[in-house]
Amino acid sequence: MERHTMKRTYLICSLLFVTQLCADVTGRITGQVIDKQTSEPLPGANVYIEGTFIGSSTDLDGRYIIGAVEPGEYTLKAGYIGYKVDQRTIRIEVNRTETADFALEQTALLGEQVVVTGSRQPENLASAASSISILGKEEMSRRNSFRIDESLQAVSGVAIVGENVNIRGGSGYNRLGGSRTLVMLDGVPILTSDLGEANWNIVPVTEVDHIEVSKGASSSLYGSGALSGVINIVTKQASSGHSFSFNQTSGIYDDPSVPQWKWTDDLLHYHKTDMSYSNSIGPVGVRLAVTRHASTSDRENGQFERWYFTGKFSTALSGSANLTLFSTYSTENKGLFLRWLEQDYALNVPPVDRNNTVNLNGYVGYAIYNKLFSPTLSMRARLSYNQQLIGIPFDLSGIFTPAIGLGGEMQFNWKPHKNHSISLGMDYKYDTVESTYYGYQKANNLSPYIQEIWNVSNLVQLNAGLRWDNYILVGDSLETQLSPKIGFSVQPIFGTIIHGSIGRAFRAATVVERFLAAGSTDFQWLANPDLTPERSTLFDVGVRQNIGEKAYAEVAYFYNTYENLIEPTLFSDLTAQFVNYPQAKIEGVETEFRWRLWRDRLRLNVSATWMDHRELETGQPLPYRPNLIAFVAPSLWIGSLGVELDFRHMSRIQRVAVYPLDERVPTNVFDFRIMVKWSTLQLQFLIRNMLNYNYTVSERVLGEIRNFAVSISGDF
Repeated sequence: MERHTMKRTYLICSLLFVTQLCADVTGRITGQVIDKQTSEPLPGANVYIEGTFIGSSTDLDGRYIIGAVEPGEYTLKAGYIGYKVDQRTIRIEVNRTETADFALEQTALLGEQVVVTGSRQPENLASAASSISILGKEEMSRRNSFRIDESLQAVSGVAIVGENVNIRGGSGYNRLGGSRTLVMLDGVPILTSDLGEANWNIVPVTEVDHIEVSKGASSSLYGSGALSGVINIVTKQASSGHSFSFNQTSGIYDDPSVPQWKWTDDLLHYHKTDMSYSNSIGPVGVRLAVTRHASTSDRENGQFERWYFTGKFSTALSGSANLTLFSTYSTENKGLFLRWLEQDYALNVPPVDRNNTVNLNGYVGYAIYNKLFSPTLSMRARLSYNQQLIGIPFDLSGIFTPAIGLGGEMQFNWKPHKNHSISLGMDYKYDTVESTYYGYQKANNLSPYIQEIWNVSNLVQLNAGLRWDNYILVGDSLETQLSPKIGFSVQPIFGTIIHGSIGRAFRAATVVERFLAAGSTDFQWLANPDLTPERSTLFDVGVRQNIGEKAYAEVAYFYNTYENLIEPTLFSDLTAQFVNYPQAKIEGVETEFRWRLWRDRLRLNVSATWMDHRELETGQPLPYRPNLIAFVAPSLWIGSLGVELDFRHMSRIQRVAVYPLDERVPTNVFDFRIMVKWSTLQLQFLIRNMLNYNYTVSERVLGEIRNFAVSISGDF
């Protein structure tokens, strides 16, 4: 008995000794990342150890902590959108904290900003095989948009038709159909489970750190919905100390340029209030935000009031792990402006639509657990809940229940060799929807995937990915799709990178597209349960070129073929239905140019995308797609005073489905801004649609009338 007691005591002491040893065999790195010129902190900057999965991002004060680093000598890098990457060699010793501060310089060059959307694992933007653009929070803040989709118009290759965001013409316009662009929030898919659409009101713009836009086939990583690309909205992190931010914007609408369109003598106005608070309570980082947007609108029955409530909590756990919890809820009460009364009264609605209002809401919540097993092996697990009540603009007396999507994912990142990175994971989603228009439907999707990045040398990188989707519509059908993709990037000379990729993608028909049956006595929408999934092959190749230290250019050619493209079709008997188009293609050239002059005081961003899109059987253009989109944004900053101008062009849409005889014109819109920075405050004066140009954003829906706004924002 005594011998057993001594043995247990020995084992306990041994375990305690080993535990103590394990606790003391690592060190950590802390520091701050600031702007070299202004000394202001850079929140959201990436700091990472080269060749490993070890890294962190800075908080609102620009500070970071990297814990549990094994002893040794490492190359530590820091990168931020619009800044040169800085690096230094650092030596880690047992049970010691090393400090590494970075002061980054602004640049127009495409540096080593870390992105994850193009390959599901951290990679340098400059060497990515896919075409990827990043929209930073500073750029979004200066444009002061109400919604995220409005901010995306500054991204090359992106256009908005109605409320549909198009990447290289992939989606067109579809009031009821699913998106061909997958939208994610911090890597969590958030398309609605019934319509397959993005709810752009789910999170306020002021809570977004940056947006990654991956263009081209992405089903090899993200499955159905990523037919033409992925938009990943990355939210802001909590700060290490007290931080309060606010934005107050108020504006008024001008009279329309056509006197007959004036529909009221009341002053038409809008207001936008954003507030957030961030702090660390012990080991837990907390960020809370509340937002209210309200507008009388510039047109009859276009008024709205929106509220957003957002919370983010993150904490470091023992054993090199961390947990993030996120929750956002939005609610909106708005009038419906579906079409104008007639062109002579373009800001009035038909009498039958007058005073029609709708209440919409959405909720997204997720839990993400990250675990670093070693410098070369990490794991990411998530659970998500997506509940949206959007409805359809058909008959507001219809009965809807919120569309619910439950998701889960587990992914492992492994570096078996310093030149190889492998991501392996399993993605699951369960959807349930119900309405009198399409019944009660349930669906499951279980999808394994794998992706590898191979750094053949310092100049050549290859990647390959594969995903197998199994989409089960309960009680109806099973649809499977194998989606491969391969890509490369090569640096033949310093400052030049050639990249390309080819892949297969697919999108399963949404519940609404297959089962919607609705209408009135003079118009009927017919169900089409026999719709087959869309499939596509997408190819692109491009060149990224640094021009000296102050300019950057990129040119990409893309060619996309589609099979069974799902589009709404209006028939002569006043019925409509979603149908499959046998074959279609979209090809084009996308260009982007950035230039910084006069010690970065004068800046110029230019992008243009030319597209040829058509059905191969008939030769007709695809509906609701422009042939050219362009964006020009010069700016001048002298000290704390800035003047900026945006010009947005979209060519005349050649083909529409409902009112083909209506007049259609190109989009030519100028926006103007003056900004003054003082300490932690920024004052802003804006003019949107400066020339009061008249155009339509969708059939019989006029674009925004000229409006003027003042804004004040600050961080404390």
